Amino acid sequence: MTMTWSLADSRVRKYSATSSGIEYEISIWQPKGEPPKQGWPVVYVLDGNALFATVVEAIQRGGRRPDATGVGPAAVVGIAHGDERLFATEFRYRDFTFEPSAAVKADTAGGGRAFLDFISRQLTPELAREFNFNRAHQMLFGHSLAGYFVLNALGLQPHAFSHFAAISPSVWWQPDALNKRLQQLQATQAPRVLIATGEWEGTPAPWIPDGPAREQLIARRNTRAMLTHAAAVADLCQQQLGPQRVSYRCFPEEDHSSVVMIGIQRALRLMFEP
Repeated sequence: MTMTWSLADSRVRKYSATSSGIEYEISIWQPKGEPPKQGWPVVYVLDGNALFATVVEAIQRGGRRPDATGVGPAAVVGIAHGDERLFATEFRYRDFTFEPSAAVKADTAGGGRAFLDFISRQLTPELAREFNFNRAHQMLFGHSLAGYFVLNALGLQPHAFSHFAAISPSVWWQPDALNKRLQQLQATQAPRVLIATGEWEGTPAPWIPDGPAREQLIARRNTRAMLTHAAAVADLCQQQLGPQRVSYRCFPEEDHSSVVMIGIQRALRLMFEP
């Protein structure tokens, strides 16, 4: 049977979080045709304004040939902050963090628990009932500060999702608090985890010219230590859950922004591994 999919088939709704009263814009897309007996696998994508369409297209392409790509058909839910910007910085600070950071002054930081409760206790069960989504086969995907949120969600509610994908996670925000949460994970818990970074998150990409801007970038990256933090968190997760459940990848010749494209493909492939 031939399936044709279109992003035009997606639906956009407003949801008011009972945990906080904050309104979010939710984009929903699912493949055409009959879902599997257990319901559609589903990817919940943070920063929905920036990444929802990208993940949908990745599934449209890869899901046509699962035998070749390792990616099957799945639904996609994009979670956005109800703002037209691709990345609403102040709302990302509010929703993707669980405590203040010494590295960034942000008056709105620390709303992560309410945001996680909205996703896991309100949004996912409501959508599963309405759209026949498989709650036993769902992934939470985030990049950068949203990747940091994904890791905290893993530590706090490891049963909320079957798969967690944190691409270039901003562990530097509050590494000690994150580590304490991840140390509560147990090997009897079932999630699969992908943590990924890009090689040029450690040193500037070769196309960045010498000068003050390059020096500032080097200083910032030395302070944030993206690769060191991500590898350490991956090691901790492997210790707690077992090495077979946690994958860490540092992709060569990729930067903080570009690695998200590869991260999407690897996350989808992980989601459909036996």
